[in-house]
Amino acid sequence: MLVLLAAGGQVTQAADAPRLERVRLQLKWQHQFQFAGYYAAVAQGYYREAGLEVELMEAAPGTDAAQVVLEGGAEFGVGTSDLILLRSKGAPVVVLAAIFQHSPLVLLARRGAEVDDLHDLHDKPVMIEPGSAELFAYFKNEGIDPSKLRIERHTFDVKDLLENRVAGMSAYMTDEPFVLKRAGIDYLTFTPRAGGIDFYGDNLFTTEEQLRLHARRVKAFRAASLRGWDYALAHPDEVIELILRNYHSKKSREHLAFEAAQITQLMHPGLIETGHMNPGRWQHMIDTYADFGMLAQPVALGGFLYDPLGKPNLRWVYWALGALGVVALGALGWLLPLLRLNAQLRTAKDTAEGANAAKSRYLAFISHEIRTPLNGIIGVVALLRMDSLTAAQRELVDLIEVSSENLLKLINGLLDRAQIEAGRFKIEIAPVPTRMFVDAICELFRASAQVKGLQLNQAIDDAVPSVILTDGLRLRQILSNLLSNAVKFTESGTVDVRVSAEGDRVRFRVSDTGIGLTETQRESLFEPYAEANASISRRFGGTGLGLAISRDLARLLGGDILVESRPGVGTVFTVEIHAPAAQRNGVV
Repeated sequence: MLVLLAAGGQVTQAADAPRLERVRLQLKWQHQFQFAGYYAAVAQGYYREAGLEVELMEAAPGTDAAQVVLEGGAEFGVGTSDLILLRSKGAPVVVLAAIFQHSPLVLLARRGAEVDDLHDLHDKPVMIEPGSAELFAYFKNEGIDPSKLRIERHTFDVKDLLENRVAGMSAYMTDEPFVLKRAGIDYLTFTPRAGGIDFYGDNLFTTEEQLRLHARRVKAFRAASLRGWDYALAHPDEVIELILRNYHSKKSREHLAFEAAQITQLMHPGLIETGHMNPGRWQHMIDTYADFGMLAQPVALGGFLYDPLGKPNLRWVYWALGALGVVALGALGWLLPLLRLNAQLRTAKDTAEGANAAKSRYLAFISHEIRTPLNGIIGVVALLRMDSLTAAQRELVDLIEVSSENLLKLINGLLDRAQIEAGRFKIEIAPVPTRMFVDAICELFRASAQVKGLQLNQAIDDAVPSVILTDGLRLRQILSNLLSNAVKFTESGTVDVRVSAEGDRVRFRVSDTGIGLTETQRESLFEPYAEANASISRRFGGTGLGLAISRDLARLLGGDILVESRPGVGTVFTVEIHAPAAQRNGVV
């Protein structure tokens, strides 16, 4: 390769260096940790590896990222749930990934300024920024007509609230509360999540035209951006320094650290795959807007949500089915007697499938009716923790949080188990960067391990591919369950995570120095709803579903889970799955 050097030895040009495609990403706001993943993707070279040179465009007050992208001022943007409303008006926006699993948008008000609840704001001046449709849905949900609100132009200056020029203002729970706390101001936080309106936040999006003309580029940009987010969440202090050094953020180091901590709570790294989107949840968001009469026309998920796996060309399948149909007609005479003989079996099968379908519909209903308010309760608990609480109040908040999360885990476990039993559990194979993946999961449990004085170690053998092909979300679910148990049942010593590989088989070994298991306990360990020991269950909690679901998931990933244990010595879980190197399959 021919390299040209300028004075001082700086590289200026490589004769055969690949040409980078230049694209622009329109941010929603000014440089801060809210966009940490994109800064990390630039700094770590992920975009360049994808053949892209990315310009990150800072927003000014009044900048509408969606309009910038739609008008051709940028190829990609970061938007709110208002993308649904734009789509309902015919705008060709396409959501690529949901970065925040919960929206950070809230309404802040000063406590004591004749404001005790949301209804007190109906006749007072409030600043609500553009792109806040979910707040208006929240008002409607609480019986307040948004058209009658006294909405002032948003100055994006907390001083207007501090000096009582407005009674309330829209804000991000990751940002403005830091300023209010520093000023010693007692404030109220109203979140749509308290009303069961739990939307995604900071959605990465593009347009149909970009997908049609540059499908490969869109896929590469999305993948590199999500890699950047994984890195940023695993190295927040490093990225904070990067923001201060390269992007000249107006926020202090302490403010950015506060923002990073709040964003981590919104993204659930280690539990939920970065950028994950649940079509059912998007449909719920669409239905919520429709219920409040906020949609211009119905919105179909097809075309609105990006499918990173793409859709295969099935033309050859249709031709093959046509040919088989001709053959089948000729053989019909032979099949009729068999069809008559199997009529009773079909009836029994249809009855069973009907029962499964009814169970699935019932569980879907339960999912919506229970999980939505539970998410609201958990969201309110997170906000309560931001206030100054007495010891007694904090104890009550802890009790609410533990009870809500345990109930949510039970509901999620029941739903997963039902889907697996019905054969409807979907596995999506995609490239997973191994080291980054393991780092993120271990980082999630490091704090809880440190609280107990445990050493959490991790190691990845050289033979393990840097990128593997598997369902990262389901593998994350398995390992998170095993690590959670290891930390929970270990009072002293270590928890170790070791990754090894042999051919296309990758093994994840999670070992601890905890209480261990007897032979009898091991035999029933993977049975649904069975706890290894009743006294342990009373002490530590649990539903008996976690390990059963984990084994089912491991088998769906082409492997299994094995356990070795001795009472008082510790336990070793080994997860082995089929996960070939991505490079050998032409994916990376």
